[in-house]
Amino acid sequence: MTAEELKTKITAKFPTITEDAVPVKTYPTYRISDVKDVPSVLQWLGKEAGCDYLHMVSAVDYLGPLNLDGFIREPNHNFFLPDGATPQITPPVKAADYPYRDAVEIQYAVMNLTDKLTIFLKADVPRTGGEAPSIIREFPSADWQEREIYDLFGVRFAGHPNMTKILTPDFLEGHPLRKDYVHKKDKFD
Repeated sequence: MTAEELKTKITAKFPTITEDAVPVKTYPTYRISDVKDVPSVLQWLGKEAGCDYLHMVSAVDYLGPLNLDGFIREPNHNFFLPDGATPQITPPVKAADYPYRDAVEIQYAVMNLTDKLTIFLKADVPRTGGEAPSIIREFPSADWQEREIYDLFGVRFAGHPNMTKILTPDFLEGHPLRKDYVHKKDKFD
């Protein structure tokens, strides 16, 4: 199946899917308006487009510029600077033309290995109380990827059999890859 054939079939089957305005490289990239439709779209891609390999599940926080309070900064942490020098860190400012929004975008990449076709799907989840359906039934390899997104971004996956932290310790408060994350000193600082 070619990318053009896929576009015709997927938009006919799922009318709420649109081509994403910001594609990933040159891959066919589609935006799913309701995150609850992700499992059915992935099932259809598996049956109709031969996408039997999950390349990745990832997330992006589109809140705005990073909160620098989330980083541990020590004076002169860079050993290339002379003693007593402090690196100049300017707080980031919002760019006027960037599409900030109060959402975490979940990104799925599936592949048809026979046709060498990679397809990206994107769906927004609200930052507060955000939840996406788990795709473990379609792709068991999504298990740890969904747990990683839960740990680092705070997005829960409904139906996941083991929705627990995978990378950060249990005592850590917050989700380190969110743009509003502020590190609180703990026993390791």
